[in-house]
Amino acid sequence: MSYLIEGALQTEDTKLTDNTETTVYTADSATTIVSITATENNAGTPTLTIEKHDGTNSYYLRKAVAMTAGTAFIWDSPFRLPHGWTLKVTSSDAQGEIDVSVSYVTSVAAAMLRAK
Repeated sequence: MSYLIEGALQTEDTKLTDNTETTVYTADSATTIVSITATENNAGTPTLTIEKHDGTNSYYLRKAVAMTAGTAFIWDSPFRLPHGWTLKVTSSDAQGEIDVSVSYVTSVAAAMLRAK
């Protein structure tokens, strides 16, 4: 399936520096998340967890799956993140060693997500 996404595309980058759950994006309003890219940056193979969080519950997109050294993991199925929800990423490596980019559409009122 392909998608047509309309609106201003923005990206936020985060460098994980430890093995604790790290918030990489917080939705100020309902937001279309276009992609999440996580790249291991030190020739290791940490496990990667990506979750949506509503303030109480976690909804996993990926849970503790080993990465391939130097290879990006890309979540490229667009979804809506409700107002106030966060995206959190966790590395199993004590030094983090994962770079994360979250791409999203900024203007929810103008943004549209349609299957083509």
